[in-house]
Amino acid sequence: MSKSETLHNPFKEKFPFKVQMLIERPKNKGTITPEEAAQLNGELTIARYGDAATGMEIVWYWVYDPDQERVVSARYTLFGPPVLLAAADMAALLCRNKRYDEIEKINYKSLEYFLRDNPVDPAFPEEYRFAVPFVLRSLRAAIARSRGESLPESPTVCECAGVDEATIVQAIRDFDLRSVEAIGHYTRAGTFCGSCVAPGNGPEVRARYLRDILEETRKEMEAQSSAAAKVPEKSFKEMTLEEKRAAIEATIDEYIRSMLVMDGGDMEILDIKENGPNTDVYIRYLGACSGCASANTGTLFAIEGILKQKLDSDIRVLPL
Repeated sequence: MSKSETLHNPFKEKFPFKVQMLIERPKNKGTITPEEAAQLNGELTIARYGDAATGMEIVWYWVYDPDQERVVSARYTLFGPPVLLAAADMAALLCRNKRYDEIEKINYKSLEYFLRDNPVDPAFPEEYRFAVPFVLRSLRAAIARSRGESLPESPTVCECAGVDEATIVQAIRDFDLRSVEAIGHYTRAGTFCGSCVAPGNGPEVRARYLRDILEETRKEMEAQSSAAAKVPEKSFKEMTLEEKRAAIEATIDEYIRSMLVMDGGDMEILDIKENGPNTDVYIRYLGACSGCASANTGTLFAIEGILKQKLDSDIRVLPL
């Protein structure tokens, strides 16, 4: 057995084939020079997120074409556990040829789904699920950097892992977390010395502990859920045109976009018009979908069918 096989063999028992392949042979790892960015007629953004001192750091290299308003090339370097390679490499692929607002819509479900070997089995064991949220936060930081902004400041709760309160609260809400252990799975907070978990776990007294943040956030979520339950749900036909667009965009992001991106394509909504009883959705295919033979047959029927099923039977999808 070669040295390479010896080094990588332990991970083969934990990760599915696709994740293991990206760990061993990442396709998008590397840097982009200003000269390379100029050849692509784009602007180079270099954005660093995390800290090697806490065990995880990623540096994004993006080439942004201001004329197309899209990221035309994305690469990265990182320091951290090998599992980060799989999440970052897939994220780099998903960022290409996308606007910033489209990148911001990439969520845990869509990124993790692309790393699965099959639709029903999770890409990562519980103890490695922190990789995807970390990479997603790094994308938000890179977007902010390219816009000349910065992420909102938030106090650090876990110094060992470098995790702030905003990240913890977001994880609790996004994944409906109900235990401190679960917070550790998705953020690494509390998985090292444990002094941030609850009073008495460390010599110093902290202003905020994971246990307190969890209790407060769960109470807020329950209150919001109760309030939302009292508001009658509006049907699709009762929505304004802007509300319909938002509902259609959300449905596409949740049920359709991953199907297209997996084959190297994508789509965008150009316009939505009400035409008698019908709601006409005008779309444009992107990437591989734009030249696919099934774009106006099988793919179109699938997109329209999902929107009809999830939202309204009078939706029509019209590619331009």
